[in-house]
Amino acid sequence: MWLARWLAAAGLIVTVAGCGSAESTNVPPAPTRAPSPAGSPVLGIDWGRAVAVERPAGFAVPSPGTSFSFSDARHPLHFSGQANMADIARLPSGALVSVGSVYPGWYPVAWTSPDGASWTIGEMASTEFTFPVAMSVGSGDTIVAVGRSGPLPIAWTSSDGRVWQRHPVATLGDDRVAERMTAVLATGDGYLAGGSVGPELLDRHARFWRSRDGATWQPIRDDAETFDNAEVRSIARLGSGYVAIGAVGSVQKITGSVAWVSADGQTWTRIDAPALAAGRAVSIVGAPFGGVVAVGSDLGEHEAFAWVSRDGRSWTLAPSEPSRQFNKTILMTDVTVVGDELIAVGKYSPLQRSTATSWVSHDGLHWERARSAAVQEQVELYAVVSTGQGVLAIGSFGGPDDVTPTVLVSPPR
Repeated sequence: MWLARWLAAAGLIVTVAGCGSAESTNVPPAPTRAPSPAGSPVLGIDWGRAVAVERPAGFAVPSPGTSFSFSDARHPLHFSGQANMADIARLPSGALVSVGSVYPGWYPVAWTSPDGASWTIGEMASTEFTFPVAMSVGSGDTIVAVGRSGPLPIAWTSSDGRVWQRHPVATLGDDRVAERMTAVLATGDGYLAGGSVGPELLDRHARFWRSRDGATWQPIRDDAETFDNAEVRSIARLGSGYVAIGAVGSVQKITGSVAWVSADGQTWTRIDAPALAAGRAVSIVGAPFGGVVAVGSDLGEHEAFAWVSRDGRSWTLAPSEPSRQFNKTILMTDVTVVGDELIAVGKYSPLQRSTATSWVSHDGLHWERARSAAVQEQVELYAVVSTGQGVLAIGSFGGPDDVTPTVLVSPPR
């Protein structure tokens, strides 16, 4: 998902949308929750913008009337200093860290914040076409980020989100076909990561890795049938074991989703559940009522989907409801837990521009959608985290023509 979005942003994948006309005014149905008696904002329903998110050096919006050269290999509207926030994590101290990439060149950066209000950017490395896409915080407050650099998987470690160490990741292939990490989870004895091997836009084959410290990684032995035609998207704890979800099919044509369960993170069993085959599952979390909840969309991205499972083997698809439907594009991109509530974030898109939104649920089957607000316009949200006092969601503003880092806060401060 992230790579396809970045390739599109870099002008390597071109899509044509309607031009010269206003976007549809048809929006998803209004939420049912009424304002609280005191009129105070509601967690997951009302959103505000973080005070300040530092942009990369060289950030400059072209002045009106600027002439662009279409001979440039880059998209003519992709001005220097753009950046995309991909994932977010909270440290035990309460400080927050986000990772992403900067255009042009797409090299890795990280943002840090003591309180979620103001964010400072810092370089992770200077290697181009390098994408950190997922993070997890383990014992000893070690932050681990994973992703890819060119055709190879890569990992980074940090104690504070400001200074990072880059670590090569062992592969099962011979470097002629790209391998990438797309998910990571801190475990009781280290870290567990998932991803895939395969051409950029064609079929994928799932991969898993284990690490004690986030620096040295061992790929888990391949299983041709268990990992066939899939990519790991997210991993969660399930009791004393683990459950992972992923996409089936190629990057250009996802045909469904799949789950894997493991007691030890080393041996995995594939679960081709009929409910998962109906959509694109992209994120999973341990549910406050037991089991796990996964979120994503239907295959056509016309309805945001959610699934619940007690054991990672049997899955139930949430019944359709107006709060998760839209006649164009609508999807959930991430989910987290706050107390006894599930909060998912995502977007809907009438035409080209997106509008950020979110949902709240107590059972994973029925979801209430956020109220619309100007702060959500032209925003895409990719990840959400609990802060102890609310939630923070990170993403970008202005896509697909330009991309600037964005942080939204709920309840707004």
